[in-house]
Amino acid sequence: MNFLAELKRRNVIRMAGLYLVGAWLLVQVAATLLPVFDAPGWMMKALVALLAIGFIPALIISWVFELTPEGLKRDSEVTNAESIAPQTARRMDRMIIVVLLLALGYFALDKFVLTPGRAATAAPVVTPETAKTPAAASIAVLPFADMSQAKDQECFSDGLSEEILNLLAQIRDLKVIGRTSSFAFKGRNEDLRSIGNTLGVAYLLEGSVRKAGDDLRITAQLIQVDDGSHLWSQSYDRKLENVFAIQSEIAASIAQALKINLLAAGQSAPVAQVAASLPAYELFLQARRLIQGRTRSGLEAARGLLEEALKLDPNYAPALSALAQTVYHLQSGIVGYGDIPLGQALAIAQPLLDKALALDPKLAEAHAVQSLIFTDQRDLARSEAALAKALALNPNLPDALHWQAILLERSGRLRESLAVRQRLDAIDPLNVGNLWSLGGRLRDGGKLVEAQVVTARMLRTFPDSPQTFGAQAFDLLNAGRLAEAQIPAARMLAFGSNWAALLNARTYYLLGDFEKMLSLLGLPKAQSLLALGRLDEAVAAARERFAAAPKDRDAAQDLLRTLARAGRFDEALALYRERWGDIKALDADVGPTESGPFEAIAAPQRATGDKKGLAETLTRWRKRLDFQREQGYASGEFVMTEARFFALAEERSAALKALTKAIDLGVRDPLLGRDPAFALLKDDPAFKAQVTRMTQLINIERAKLKMAPLR
Repeated sequence: MNFLAELKRRNVIRMAGLYLVGAWLLVQVAATLLPVFDAPGWMMKALVALLAIGFIPALIISWVFELTPEGLKRDSEVTNAESIAPQTARRMDRMIIVVLLLALGYFALDKFVLTPGRAATAAPVVTPETAKTPAAASIAVLPFADMSQAKDQECFSDGLSEEILNLLAQIRDLKVIGRTSSFAFKGRNEDLRSIGNTLGVAYLLEGSVRKAGDDLRITAQLIQVDDGSHLWSQSYDRKLENVFAIQSEIAASIAQALKINLLAAGQSAPVAQVAASLPAYELFLQARRLIQGRTRSGLEAARGLLEEALKLDPNYAPALSALAQTVYHLQSGIVGYGDIPLGQALAIAQPLLDKALALDPKLAEAHAVQSLIFTDQRDLARSEAALAKALALNPNLPDALHWQAILLERSGRLRESLAVRQRLDAIDPLNVGNLWSLGGRLRDGGKLVEAQVVTARMLRTFPDSPQTFGAQAFDLLNAGRLAEAQIPAARMLAFGSNWAALLNARTYYLLGDFEKMLSLLGLPKAQSLLALGRLDEAVAAARERFAAAPKDRDAAQDLLRTLARAGRFDEALALYRERWGDIKALDADVGPTESGPFEAIAAPQRATGDKKGLAETLTRWRKRLDFQREQGYASGEFVMTEARFFALAEERSAALKALTKAIDLGVRDPLLGRDPAFALLKDDPAFKAQVTRMTQLINIERAKLKMAPLR
């Protein structure tokens, strides 16, 4: 008997087919179900490896043994009369048919039901690579060249380009690339078609400006990207006082040139706002350029220029709005760039905005700045209304979209904020600030690989940007790679922002380097002192901060957390009752994604036996966590927050499961064993094992930096 016939007789071929079809079906079902139960990634790898390893032994067993009514026997020991191999073959054939039918059924279910559902809910990341096919109604305005004899009109040329860009951006259904991306090609001798493809637009507007005294010559060309042809071109020889009319004419001409293909019937191009003083207008252009740089020195210089401009033209609404924005950006808070106390900044900015909007109710920029102020004041309803006005007037205004995303983030609406970030990415793909925030929202949703793709874009395009260093650091910290994160965090610190100091403090904390954390200037010291075990000093520092600003929510919450972490439970509850009164008031006072204050109340309530108060706190807190899960929050930090909640709610099994998952996802905390939220589990062997694992993982990172291990 030849070898192939022997394989058939012993049912080895049937066994191979049955095994492979069954293994494929098992893997497909596991790929669907394991994520539902939050199974770690290694489980799927282990399953595939186990099935692969089992294939050869299954064939060997089929070759060596035969199934008989008395059980398995060696094939050599079974006579022809005793053999039931043909019957076994028929059974295996039926089994193969059944498994194949199941596999086909699953394939149909996955293709026509599950996959479309996943595609509908997936939030794709817009990248330059995926945005190269331009929308038909899309344009980028490149900075006009300064052709003046002295080459001293660059600021005026840039400002004129941006004014035209802003006018075009007000045309609904026309995608207009933001200034940040359009101006990224300034001074670079690149092919226009390459620029258009990079920005994902069908048309480019370029031009030049020649200014000599009061004489002004402007040329402009509208170029079709796909073939480089000129769709429209025009030259304007006018007096400087006609600059506003020229801007409107250019916008109207472009609208007319594109109208057949792009613009809805009856839509008219917007008109530039005229300044009463040309010197004031030029000062405004200089200031706006500095505002866009978002540096303290630039903002301070912009403030001086705008104040001078308003002396010349007190009723120039764009300058009033720009000054309000500048002063507000110069506040001393975490989101600010200066040292003006928040209350003082608001007292200066709000009257300026009020006047700007009274003079020009259709000034989109003023409505956008107003929304930012409302958001920072946690008046989210009024902020949303102001944003709606701004985006109705200018649907392509990058600042408005950026602040809309911030509003949604403050509201905890992660999916909506991610969609806005992606919309902004589409119209301003070279906006490094938006890329930084887009990566952050992806990390919040547990989409670490997609966040790393965004960071890779930043590295290619902005290799020396502080936001790029920050994105690198956050990617590494979220993956538990603390030693590597220290390098980009330190590079970000060299640029000197409040966010950089906070990022470095976070890095030092996770590494257990509390002395270095304490050495950072300008940051609250309570957390560092707590980590060092200097509890009285920590409480004193938090009290001092709160006493200096008793109305400051952050200062109040910092003191509450410090008292809870220091074991001053009665004092923490006294502050809670004095400051907020009850859990309903606290719930209304803090953002929908904040859990720190709830933990800082729940732990003291449990420790002091306040069962009723604890139940109320946990009920409110659970609603917040449920809301966040619905919104797509899935980062390691969010899972760690869930672990603390479950521990305080005495849901031991859920707490340990969440804690284990958080560590698997990359969460590191050198003080896990001292966390009051886990006090109920401190003697649990499973919890102790996780504390030991946490310490070992941090020590691996410390060893890379030649630091002594934590004990």
